[in-house]
Amino acid sequence: MKTKFVVLTLGIIMVTGGVLAQNSDKFGSDPDACTKYYSLYKEFYKQKNFKDALPAWNKTIETCPKFNRGIWSDGEKMFKYRIESSTDQVKTEELIDSLMWIYDQRIKFFGTDPRYPEGYILGNKGISLLKYRKTEVQSGYEILGRSIELQKSNSNAAILLTFMQASRQLYIDGFIDAEQVLMDYETAMGVIDDVLSKDSNNSYYLQAKEGIETHFSKSGAADCEALTNLHSAKFEEMKTDVVWLKKMTNQLRKAGCSDGQLFYDAAEALFEIDPDADAAHNLAAMFLNQRDYEQARVYLEKAISLGQDSEELADMYYELALLNFNQFKEYQKARQLARQAIEVRPNWGNPYLLIGRIYIDAREQVFSDPFEQSTVLWAAVDQFIMAKNKDPEVSSKANDLINQFSKYFPNNEVVFFHTLKEGDNYKVGGWINENTTIRSSKL
Repeated sequence: MKTKFVVLTLGIIMVTGGVLAQNSDKFGSDPDACTKYYSLYKEFYKQKNFKDALPAWNKTIETCPKFNRGIWSDGEKMFKYRIESSTDQVKTEELIDSLMWIYDQRIKFFGTDPRYPEGYILGNKGISLLKYRKTEVQSGYEILGRSIELQKSNSNAAILLTFMQASRQLYIDGFIDAEQVLMDYETAMGVIDDVLSKDSNNSYYLQAKEGIETHFSKSGAADCEALTNLHSAKFEEMKTDVVWLKKMTNQLRKAGCSDGQLFYDAAEALFEIDPDADAAHNLAAMFLNQRDYEQARVYLEKAISLGQDSEELADMYYELALLNFNQFKEYQKARQLARQAIEVRPNWGNPYLLIGRIYIDAREQVFSDPFEQSTVLWAAVDQFIMAKNKDPEVSSKANDLINQFSKYFPNNEVVFFHTLKEGDNYKVGGWINENTTIRSSKL
């Protein structure tokens, strides 16, 4: 019994001693001084009186740097404020050095924090370095790369976007090659795609995705020659790898490089292995470039059938609508497909512009009477107006079309002759079957 008691007592002493050691570690060698300085700086900090907070903050990190992670995030905020308020360049550089030191110290004392670990802190450090020292692109790029490596799918959207921006700049400046830019793009997009697969409406990552794609496409590393050279060397080795083939063909297609032999070979290999919507879409692009419009139509129809959940479904409907309009003159079918594109992506202006063009081209097919043909222009211009109201990016093109075809509206005399009144409703008949507003030419 006595032996058991001794062991138990030792156990209590060990546990108690551990707690005391932990508290001692947190409060440093002088707990009273730690709490005094912490309380003093924190009071000034809450009032945003950073000038008076800093002396006590300095004493806090000197006395008890392990007190909590908040003392370091507070220091980050205060030094950012001082940097942005400074007008002395020499002093500013010293403050930036201090900010970088704060990040390093936080990693030293709290780098294993489960919520805000080393990778998170490095991400903030990299962004701050690139913000305050724009010439240190290489260092900022390396810090952000390490952050993403550690954080993986927990990487902040802003960090992924800034990393790709730095990669683009380093390529332009000649410090990294096109293959590295492509690897950086795949790294960033891999994280973005993983996050969006779980939360498809995450606005931060959707915006970051758009920015990353822009930086990549405008880097110069994404031109056809560079991409073809990069991928050609790997094709024989990777031509049975579905994931690699999908990435490669999508990159080539988005970069406008779907007219080369590499794209043809990859598209065919991908469709043979995995005949999904992306593979069919790639083959359609290939046949379009070869001007084999029948086969292009076949594969676009397959892509649509297979890709009802695809992010590119609206694009596929629109491309098939264009094909039916331009090459086959199947106007009703083209309109139906354009409307389906609108159903998938309601605020996209291009399908509305296309419907307006379809009406203009089809008017002589639908009506033999010249006046009825001219009324179709009202319905067409309605579509152009709808396009620019829905999608500001097409405003310029829509306005050009409105100005071009409004000139051919029936004039006042013709409108009056047909016992119509400007501003009244009018129904354009035939398969067009659109309600519109009577307008006369101003010429």
